[in-house]
Amino acid sequence: MDKKFLEEIQERVIILLKTLSNDLHIVAKDRCSEVARLVGCWISDECYKCRIQICKGTFSDGSAHDILVVENNGALSLIDPTIWQIFPESSSIFIGTAGNIQETSSLLTEKYSGSWKISEDLYKCSDDFQKKLLEIIKNSR
Repeated sequence: MDKKFLEEIQERVIILLKTLSNDLHIVAKDRCSEVARLVGCWISDECYKCRIQICKGTFSDGSAHDILVVENNGALSLIDPTIWQIFPESSSIFIGTAGNIQETSSLLTEKYSGSWKISEDLYKCSDDFQKKLLEIIKNSR
């Protein structure tokens, strides 16, 4: 995954979210689960050799947040497709890279706080699954 590919994915996310509201901070709230999975599907469609996982953060107030961990050629890239709900001024959905899952958890704890763990693997996604995710995203309030 290169910088250009991530920028293209980010632009797709922004276009999707802005169909619902121009305020990314507001529209990203409570949509991280579905948006992360949809973006994981998009990445999977383009990056056949990538392993994509959902990393779930749990916070002291009981809330949770989902981030993608994309493994490509041994490197783990952390991507937060709804970063604006937590960091409204962020200019990138790319969080950073890690060498292993322990580093991933440490990096996310440092940036977001909370407790982080891999919650699931995301495999190739059917068109129906992606349509269902889009429907949930568009209908959630």
